[in-house]
Amino acid sequence: MTNNNRSLDQHYQIGRLLGSGNFGKIHLGRNNETHEHVAIKLEQITTRTPQLAYEYRFYKLLGKHEGVPYVQFFGQTNSYNGLVMELLGPSLEDLFDLCSRRFSLKTVLMIGLQLLDRMEYVHSKNLIYRDVKPENFLIGRGSTNRQHIIHIVDFGLAKEYRTADGSHIPYREHKSLTGTARYMSINTHLGREQSRRDDLEALGYMFMYFLRGSLPWQGLKADTLKERYQKIGDTKRFTSNEMLCEGYARQFLVYMKTVRQLEFSEQPDYTSLRQLFHNTLKENNLTNDGDFDWIKPLQDHRVNRNKSLNTSVQPPTTHLTKKVSSNPTVNRTNRTIAPRTQLPLSSTNATTATLNGGSKTTLSMASTTRIPVVLPSTRSTIENQRPIPAKRRSLVVPPQPIPTAGVPVSSFVNNAIREPTSNSCMRQPSEATCCFFKRKAKQALHITTSTTRKT
Repeated sequence: MTNNNRSLDQHYQIGRLLGSGNFGKIHLGRNNETHEHVAIKLEQITTRTPQLAYEYRFYKLLGKHEGVPYVQFFGQTNSYNGLVMELLGPSLEDLFDLCSRRFSLKTVLMIGLQLLDRMEYVHSKNLIYRDVKPENFLIGRGSTNRQHIIHIVDFGLAKEYRTADGSHIPYREHKSLTGTARYMSINTHLGREQSRRDDLEALGYMFMYFLRGSLPWQGLKADTLKERYQKIGDTKRFTSNEMLCEGYARQFLVYMKTVRQLEFSEQPDYTSLRQLFHNTLKENNLTNDGDFDWIKPLQDHRVNRNKSLNTSVQPPTTHLTKKVSSNPTVNRTNRTIAPRTQLPLSSTNATTATLNGGSKTTLSMASTTRIPVVLPSTRSTIENQRPIPAKRRSLVVPPQPIPTAGVPVSSFVNNAIREPTSNSCMRQPSEATCCFFKRKAKQALHITTSTTRKT
């Protein structure tokens, strides 16, 4: 967006880019009236497959409920549709990275219990989700005391599974792939119409991904995207439930068998599925107390980040003593010059990186990967005056003093830092300590399309 188009409905200020969803980009925003930070999802009006209006309708249908982000506004700004919603924290994929890409049994069980609740609620509103992946489940922000609640976001691929008269949609075949190939159900790979059973099967694959660290069909090589999806589907079909769940609590095997045996229009027994996880907690003397694996690493990460910022925000003021004239009638003057500084090159805010399978993702403040980011051009004066971190000061060539007659070089303090103009694009604002972190959608959506609205 241009500098002249930085607001939405005059009530919301549009900030820097946080990441991308299935059909739009996520920006950090601010409510001009309450000054609270929000997430703003933007989609070009001229896009070939507009989805944001559908997503807004689904959010309004879901309403206010635990684990569903609150939507504040939907409208247009010049050439964009904009959806304003609650700002959330890092995703499960970000937290998975923070925990060395392995979750404990207790954490996976607690995740499972919450996500079964979320999926049951979505299904109760006659919607199927169709895009299960760790990037689409985000914890709340610590400032709102909702960091223990996992939220479901991004309904760009959701679909109503009941018709206007309340009947279930008919079974169809030869459907295009919709979702993320790593987690989608076997029936989806076979081109069959999705229903509630497919959301639950995809959740099962995600649970095993968290326990195992990876799935057997990750990293498969193929010449084309379609061929790669075919290989993923074939590997899933030939990987039995026993092979997938071997070495882990037997309840996960029971879960996978149960959801794979569901009929197309069958009502899942969510209570029985949750009971499996409750039983596993009890058998292993574990409690559902919200103490996830990422709690302490995330706290440590934030403490280290704050320490890093505190040590680099206010460097000591440099006093330069300069002789104005050699005339004895003119006194020397002391000038206090605030050094021009540059923001740290590394950042813990949302950045783009390449992870598993070559898919581009957006790392959150919870990630330990640090990558330079090109940010929007609107910056405040304060942001442009932030200091260089100590570890990079050695890379900056300080200005050399010009010896003046009668004044030794040692009288000059030449540690003033000048801001390199070539790296001005590396400056980074820090409006919020938490962000609505969305990862760019994996290229697993709709191999073939024939209409503007995916069904």
